[in-house]
Amino acid sequence: MVGSMSQDHFRRIEQKYLFHAGYTDMIREWVDHACVADPLYPCGVVSSLYYDTPELLHFHESRNGDFQRAKVRLRWYLDPTAAHPDAGVPCFLEVKSKQGALTGKRRKEVAVRSAVLYGDPFTSREILDLPERVLELGYQAAGMLVPVLLIQYRRRRYHDVASGCGISLDGEICCSRVNERVVQGTPPVFLDVGVLEIKGMNRRNRDLLEPIGSYLSRSPFSKYAVGLETLMQPVARRV
Repeated sequence: MVGSMSQDHFRRIEQKYLFHAGYTDMIREWVDHACVADPLYPCGVVSSLYYDTPELLHFHESRNGDFQRAKVRLRWYLDPTAAHPDAGVPCFLEVKSKQGALTGKRRKEVAVRSAVLYGDPFTSREILDLPERVLELGYQAAGMLVPVLLIQYRRRRYHDVASGCGISLDGEICCSRVNERVVQGTPPVFLDVGVLEIKGMNRRNRDLLEPIGSYLSRSPFSKYAVGLETLMQPVARRV
């Protein structure tokens, strides 16, 4: 059984900047120079299993740029293949909401067996039952939620000492698995972009990004929405 261990809630301003994946090393070198690596979690692979309705309500909210929108996901940071199949892998059930530029997130730590995460998470009862718990996070879905898409990427975390903002650099973004009962697609698909995200707002941010500003494009980017849209394109049309 999945067990509840903790819950937290926070709201913040997030600024996302896109760049072509070919510039990842150059941008990483600049951020390495300008910021301080997070002392606890400087780098690691993030796995996010996104839930949506069978009609893909959350996907359409994001792609339409709705002022108020939400997404539900199960996120973990450890490689489940490194654990015993019956071992519980620490995960977070998260509800992330946006109202304009303001982001809110509620999450609850849960444990999911390694064999489930590494096996077929789209049919596991442990995974299918988790959306029942989003009510505990203050969110009521507009319809039944099912696991739709697994996205994985490498995240590097930093702190900007001058502004106090947290910074993350995401690359190698891959749509690795999809629920074929909901969406037709042929994974894996790698996105040709990276994401630089600043958590917090400060005048210093503009100065921090100025040396690499010509490579960045401000965007309300959603890995889930863009990843799913890319995955649903015919292979011949992918660029």
